Amino acid sequence: MAETRTPAAPREVELYCPTADDWAGLRDIRLRSIANFPLGFFESFAAALALTEADWRQRGARNTEPTSFQVVARPPGEQWVGTMASFVSSGPPSYRPGETPVNGPVRANLVGVWVDPSYRGPTGVATQLLVAVRTWVAEEHHLDRLYLHVHESNHRAIRFYEKNGGRPTGDYITDPHRTSERHLEMVLATEA
Repeated sequence: MAETRTPAAPREVELYCPTADDWAGLRDIRLRSIANFPLGFFESFAAALALTEADWRQRGARNTEPTSFQVVARPPGEQWVGTMASFVSSGPPSYRPGETPVNGPVRANLVGVWVDPSYRGPTGVATQLLVAVRTWVAEEHHLDRLYLHVHESNHRAIRFYEKNGGRPTGDYITDPHRTSERHLEMVLATEA
């Protein structure tokens, strides 16, 4: 007998911008995201686990800087279930420690994207997070594009970005840990 799946219904979540005082939540969602899909992150689980409270507080403090934005989705009374972040750079960013970024036009970059598996699909969580990031990029920085890199085997994420108007640029970066694998660059308009 074939399994019948009931589509997930939209789920109520609050969007929240974490700060340094939210270091424990930032740590929790980052560790869960890397454990769930390590190919999607340039940071290893071991490296993230080794960070101190001060390191996590510093990451949270970045969210108060004018060129950085992070938003998380949290259901009432539950742990955070999704996150997306963006930062503004001059030209394409370098994701490798110690590597100098290439200068170029100012651009917004989408990073740190993850939604808990039980909140994926038609729950609307990923879309709500993306709308918040697009709004920040457009209203705070007056940029009309949002760039991202997605692992070439992350077909679900690629489909999500395409469904939201994302298109491949033709560029890619080599995975810093697995040099035979790539992260494809895509670009989204900030206005859907």
